[in-house]
Amino acid sequence: MVDIKVIPKVIPIRNKELTKKRLITAVGKVVSEVGFQQLGVNLVAREAGVDKKLIYRYFSGLRGLMAAYSETVDFWPTAEELLGDNKARLKEMSSHELMSLFFKRYLKAILRRPHTLEILAWEALERNELTKVLEEVRVKTALEFFEMMEQEPPRDVDLTALVLVMAGAVNFLAVRSRIHQSLGGVDLQSDAGWKRIEETMDLIFARTLGK
Repeated sequence: MVDIKVIPKVIPIRNKELTKKRLITAVGKVVSEVGFQQLGVNLVAREAGVDKKLIYRYFSGLRGLMAAYSETVDFWPTAEELLGDNKARLKEMSSHELMSLFFKRYLKAILRRPHTLEILAWEALERNELTKVLEEVRVKTALEFFEMMEQEPPRDVDLTALVLVMAGAVNFLAVRSRIHQSLGGVDLQSDAGWKRIEETMDLIFARTLGK
């Protein structure tokens, strides 16, 4: 028998910007489903319904496409989303109030982004040039938020380590909530459960930074 190759149907799209949007959306969907090791231009192009050559033409390859995806609000909340409208009020906040507000808004933001949670789960298992691209935008957004901090934290507090611990905890809980109803007796599928987490954040930051 003669093998017949099934050629994926390529949808002709003349509009450059529409094609780019299709590819950006596709790479987010595909990486959330298969992870970074299996991610490739063929899978992304097939999902987008376009020729894979366009990934190189418009984004210079998969890394450039991933960078474009990292800048979308579908993947990551902007500093504006985390800051809210009343920036003047943020400048008046104590350091512990501002830190707690950031992580509570951050938690809500990533819970609203199911593809992002899947990608964070894959990042716990894999690390390569593509994951580094996504890390960069997260650092940038956090720095933009914390520029609003007017008060210096206590000298005996390692703020970098504190942020790292809290970010790790928030990411872990958010990712685990995809497949767990509860952890340690805390309901991760209810507003009441997340309120317990948020109140504990307030307590942690008040006791470490509110001196």
